[in-house]
Amino acid sequence: MPKEVKFQGDTYRDDRMFVMNLSNGLLDINSKKKPKFVLVTYRNNINLVATRADHFETKEEAEKYIKSVEFEVPLISNNGSPLLIPDTVDKWKFWMNWLNEKNLHSTLSGYQNVPYRYNSDGGDFKRNNYITLVVDDEGKMIISEDMTEK
Repeated sequence: MPKEVKFQGDTYRDDRMFVMNLSNGLLDINSKKKPKFVLVTYRNNINLVATRADHFETKEEAEKYIKSVEFEVPLISNNGSPLLIPDTVDKWKFWMNWLNEKNLHSTLSGYQNVPYRYNSDGGDFKRNNYITLVVDDEGKMIISEDMTEK
């Protein structure tokens, strides 16, 4: 298990307070299932709790969205604020360099974050998580995740 980071009463898996996984999946509304690309955001703590899910028609739409938000993740080392990125640089490239320096993975790398009970490293590139988003009668989204290996 990688080094844990304590912050505001919680134990995190690394400096990032949230991480995301991009997966193939289904959107299930009233038993009508539509294939989607599903982006699940997790609190990056030991339990890796899902906090939101977004779905996209195409992988390209999902990737464009990820490139516009991933670098805004709150960091423990910055007291819960995002990485300070100068206005004069490409934010995505700056973020990717920061991730590489920290030996961390972008959502777009294909790395799937999983609870330690599935993988002692907290994730890997061997998984093909499949997500079903079920929308209940009240319009709330329920996340069902299959964490099988490829």
